[in-house]
This record gives sequence, structure tokens and C-alpha cells, in this order.
Amino acid sequence: MRRLALPALAILLAMLTGVRANAETGVALGRLQNGASYSIAADPGSPTAAIGLWLHVPASGYSYDSPGIADLAAHALADASIVGGRSLREIVDGVGGSIEIEPSPDLLGISIVVPKAEAPATVSALAEAYFTGTIDVKSLDEARHETSVRAVEERFNIENELQTRLFAELFSNGPMHVPVYPNSASALDAIHLQQVRRYAKRAFRPGNASISFAGAVDGSLLKRVAVVGRAGADVAIDSPLAGTPATQSVHGSSSAIAIGFAGPPISSRDDATALDFVASALLDKQLGRALPLPAGGVAVARFVTLQRTGVFTIFGVGNDPKKLESVLLDDLARLRTPLSRPRFDRLLRAFQFHIASAIDVPQGLADNLGWYAASGAAGYAPGLPDGQYARSISRLTPERVAAAVRRYLEHPTTVLMSALAEKNV
Repeated sequence: MRRLALPALAILLAMLTGVRANAETGVALGRLQNGASYSIAADPGSPTAAIGLWLHVPASGYSYDSPGIADLAAHALADASIVGGRSLREIVDGVGGSIEIEPSPDLLGISIVVPKAEAPATVSALAEAYFTGTIDVKSLDEARHETSVRAVEERFNIENELQTRLFAELFSNGPMHVPVYPNSASALDAIHLQQVRRYAKRAFRPGNASISFAGAVDGSLLKRVAVVGRAGADVAIDSPLAGTPATQSVHGSSSAIAIGFAGPPISSRDDATALDFVASALLDKQLGRALPLPAGGVAVARFVTLQRTGVFTIFGVGNDPKKLESVLLDDLARLRTPLSRPRFDRLLRAFQFHIASAIDVPQGLADNLGWYAASGAAGYAPGLPDGQYARSISRLTPERVAAAVRRYLEHPTTVLMSALAEKNV
């Protein structure tokens, strides 16, 4: 993997912020005066700059009773007037850039990509919008439309539906137990202006945030955000695990299955990396599964790296969820025995390519850096060359992978979903 930053960048950042850059990885990591953490990976030859703002906040509100409020607040602040009467969204759109808002149960990401020349003005606008901006009736009304559309899209996304149902079973309370979006537009309409303002005032503080830059960026951007914003920070919010793993049968949009396991926290670096590898290898066609997936069946496996408890998930869609369950769990059982070295090496190469391809563009790298920093493990981000993640990969062996499977992936929580019959009109 090519080096992502030059030594001169590390020196510049140290002069600007008083925080020593991470010289070992070549990517600058640190914390700003206002409490926000930052990550910078420079590629001067890139035509674009990627800017990420990641916040460790609950998508359903601090009482977990308002699904959609994080998305509402984030869109409203993007649409509120700031510089010269224009909003952040108008500023980004006006230079041909893009802005994406991605809430997950306990992390909120705002990802922006703009032409390289527009990076300084965009960073200033981002800081003003999210750290000092005020939501008004107009911006909230615009946000309701955006969030309503997204909520409808999510209801028709089978993977998101399965994850919501699975997390509700895996966790007994907290943001991971509650949907990111409500089931109806009326529920969004019931979230009033003062409620959204109170949430935004608490959530959108630099102390809750990580700012990530990649592509055509440099350390001078930090001066535009270093002292902006309200003081204070929230501690990481826990979602306690439910009791004994169980199987739940539900009705939903499709015939499908969700299988989940409580995995290691992000601090258990080698185990977390091993489960990332398992998620990549599990559905490999040459792994040696006893049966093909049932006709028309599709499946995906992921390890969600989280600060407290990671989650290993397998989602399958097909006409026979019980048969899917049997095949997928049989595949997983095969990984309890160490793979042969040639097969392991081939799967490892595919895994490394998958990681590299996910961060090969500035936005992917900025999102990757921001996610891990907001999760409390900036140095573990896969985008850091020769960093903690790379070192964990170098320690992977067939025996370590098999041991991780036996330790974490033995007792699944399962959601079997049958499709609701369509009514004749």
C-alpha cells in the first residue's frame, strides 16, 4: 500500500496544533484544542478532498425513544443558513461536491467530497454548521423530507431490516436495541423543533466528534476548526447484551434469516481482526461448504467493530430460511478447524485486497479513519500503513482464526423471518 502522508505533513501538524503526529504510520492523528480528535491522510496528487465528521451519539436520542432524531438534526444543520446566508449543503452543491449523512445506532457520519481548491472554505462551513449552527423551522421542515425519504428506503432494504431485528434481540437496551429510523412519517412529525434543538446542542459538540481528512488536504485545515464549538463531551454509551442467545420467528418483507454473535470489543485487536477475516472468508465459494446455498439464496457476513462489544452478523435471503441457516452454520463450523496453509494464504490475499479496495479513494479512507477514531481506536483504523490493524493481520494464522471462531461464534442469536402474504386488493 502506498504511503499516505509525507514527513513534512507530520512536522506541520505538530507546529499547528501542539499534538505530536503519528510518525510511525505516516498518518497524522491527534486532538484539537476544542476536544475533537482528528485524522489526516494526505495525497497531494488527488483532485478531491474528503472531509468526514463522525460523532459518537445515539441515533434514537439520549432516552432511546426518538428513532430518526439524529438524522433529522444532521440534515437540519446541513440545511440551516450559515455563511452569507447559504447553508452547508448549498455551499457543497455549489462547487459540484457531495454530502452524505449516515446514521448508525451509536455513530453518526457526515461525509463530504469537494474539489481540492474548495477544501478550506468547506471545512470552515462544516465547523460552523455543526458546532455553532442553529436549527430553525425552515431547515427542520427540509430535514423532515430528507429523513422521511431515507426512512422509507430503509424499510425496503432487507439487510437493514434484518440488522434492526437482530440487534433488538442481541441487546437489551441502549441505542443498539432501538431502530435508527421510525416506522412512520407521523413519528418523525411528532419530534418537535425544541426537541431536535436540545438533541443537537448536546450531540454536536467537538468533544463527541472525530474529524477526518483524506486526499488533497493538509494540516492548515485544522486551524479552521480547532477552536470552534461548545465545550463538553459524553462518555461512550453502552448497550447491554441480552441474556441467553435464542431464536426468534418474525414476519417481515422477505423470507430471510439473520444470525448474530457477540464478539470482541475494539480493544481486542487481534480477535477483532480475525473475525474481520472470517467475515471475508466465510462465503468464499471454495471454502468447502457441504451444500450450495438454496436456489435463489444470497448471503453476506460482516463483523461490526464496536467500542464495547463487536457483532458478527450473517444475513441470508431465500425461500427456505431454515435451510439457509443450516448451510451457513455448517460453513461456520468448518472454520473451527484450522484451514490448510495454501487455502488460508489465498483467503488472506483476498481479504487484504478487500481492505485495500475499500480505502482506495479519499472518501473511503476518510470514512474509515473517522469511524475508528469515533469508536475510540484511531490507531486501529485499517487505513494506517504499518498501523495496529496491519500488525494484527500479520499475526493471523489458521490456528488463531480457528481459535477466534471457537471463542466467539459458537452460540448464535437467530431471527427467522417469513414474508407477509400479500393481500389481494
